[in-house]
Amino acid sequence: MLNLNNDLHHTISSNAEVETACNYKDTPTLEQWPTFSGEREYNHMEFMKTIDMFEEDFSITDEYISSRLHSLFTKSAKKWYYKMRQGHGNHSWPWWKEQIISKWANDSWRFKMEDSSEEAIFNIERERPMSWFLKKKDRLTALHPDISETLVQKRILRKCGGDL
Repeated sequence: MLNLNNDLHHTISSNAEVETACNYKDTPTLEQWPTFSGEREYNHMEFMKTIDMFEEDFSITDEYISSRLHSLFTKSAKKWYYKMRQGHGNHSWPWWKEQIISKWANDSWRFKMEDSSEEAIFNIERERPMSWFLKKKDRLTALHPDISETLVQKRILRKCGGDL
């Protein structure tokens, strides 16, 4: 009887593993996931938003996301992650998002992004229009995640100067 129970348990476990593997076969590969360094002009909001979309679009579990974080953080963010993991253990993706916001959505980051955004006046001789526009848009959406497209466009147009 014991062997029957063990065989049944093994079969159920194997089936669950196969089912899980099938569920994640369409999930983006690790190389397709965003990375986050926490250095220079970073956008932690976009990093988290992309992972949230993966979670929703591919029905990914918190455990699956948490198991990938060690590969998604780079440079100083990876050092921070290892320190947090050592001190607090493994946690769900919502917990990690709170920690990311607590660490990187601080006043220093906000002031730096606002200054960069305010200083960025378009100069046709120095910059390519599309890359300048996208960088400006990324800064604004990082600072104001709920900003409307219309307001983004108006703010960017104010920085163009001259005739368009």
